[in-house]
Amino acid sequence: MNTPDLRQESPWNAELMLPRVTDNPKLLELQILLGGLQLVLSRVHPAFAASRFIATRQLAQRLTRGIETLNPHKAHMGSVDLQNALAETEKALDPGSLMVLRKLLTQSLKDEHDEVDIGHADFTYSDFMAEEQMLAHRQVAH
Repeated sequence: MNTPDLRQESPWNAELMLPRVTDNPKLLELQILLGGLQLVLSRVHPAFAASRFIATRQLAQRLTRGIETLNPHKAHMGSVDLQNALAETEKALDPGSLMVLRKLLTQSLKDEHDEVDIGHADFTYSDFMAEEQMLAHRQVAH
């Protein structure tokens, strides 16, 4: 039985317990950041990590979910998650992981700002004039 699911290679290297390197640039960023966060977490006692690196551990779990599903959007990282992890690990992260974390944070802030702007419509002069005309027509009709 040789189904496509069985032939698909796992996103994890079982021997190294690390994600496999991919040519997908978005997944590669997640892999770089996850590797850096896991390295920081591996340097501290588990009890200390559980109490002082809560945001970092949660972010690592989200990154893992995104890598395992091969879909970076399933990592569900918000700017708050990234900011909290950055505050916890900024001085301990390697330069490459720190660069990726800052890039993802900047992108996340931009995306969240754009989402807010989509819900906000600018009121233009033409909108004002159209509303005035509608009100004038309603008053004439009554």
